[in-house]
Amino acid sequence: MQQATKHSTTIAVQATTLRRVRKADVRVDSWVKPDGLDLCLELWKAWIAHDVDRDLGTKTMRGMSGEGDGHGVDPSEAQQASDMRIASATDAMIDSMARIHIWAIYTSCSQATPWRFPNASFVDVALEARSELTRRLKNNVCTAVLF
Repeated sequence: MQQATKHSTTIAVQATTLRRVRKADVRVDSWVKPDGLDLCLELWKAWIAHDVDRDLGTKTMRGMSGEGDGHGVDPSEAQQASDMRIASATDAMIDSMARIHIWAIYTSCSQATPWRFPNASFVDVALEARSELTRRLKNNVCTAVLF
């Protein structure tokens, strides 16, 4: 019996030590919008590294995931489709750049062999390539919302 009263006393003591925290004392980090270029390049790297058709062409029974009408949308499939559209648009924008800028993007994303332009500085060309790719992606219909 003594343990039960001792335990309830401990709970009562803990409950009385709680205090209200003032709003000024709480530090909340504000949300920072991710960089659109970095997001596009991450999706592009995943798209380059993996086979896009992971299910070998078989389609799932999409009607089973809906709300009973047979026209349901799986949120993960919709997100994956959006990611693939962004990645393929990023790939098209990279391919439309100058060869040295393409190589700089591939090298900076660890998708290419070492730098093969001995007369150019990789750091300088990579910065130029990133700014050029950012400009192109901002003008693209599919990726403009990320900037």
